[in-house]
Amino acid sequence: MIYVFDASFVGALIIPDERNPAVDKIYAKIKNEEEKYAPQLLWYEIANIFKNLLRRKRFTFDEVLGLFPSLTNLCITCDFETGPGYAEKILRLCNDYNISSYDAAYLELAWRKKAALCTLDENLITVAKKYGVAVLK
Repeated sequence: MIYVFDASFVGALIIPDERNPAVDKIYAKIKNEEEKYAPQLLWYEIANIFKNLLRRKRFTFDEVLGLFPSLTNLCITCDFETGPGYAEKILRLCNDYNISSYDAAYLELAWRKKAALCTLDENLITVAKKYGVAVLK
């Protein structure tokens, strides 16, 4: 099976005080050899999440750096779809489903890869189901 991970799901897997037993249970069922993807956007979102952990003084810089091995161990393949045609697909999803371009990037990738979307975002879950994308939650 193929999976697309969004930042909410990844955060719940690797940030100690955001660990979620339901997410752990889902991830435990995903074999390490199965394909796991994310749009390039994930890495910007993770960096922003880490920045906020520091800004709110929830973690020290060294503690945040210590999260990177867990992130690496997820073995997520980065999808590099780009260009005007891609932007048009994203815009159409935003317009049709009233979602952010960020959510549309995860939705588009899951659709294109025929993957199950792994997210904690309730709005994205609702839209994914309407769009015909399987959701693990």
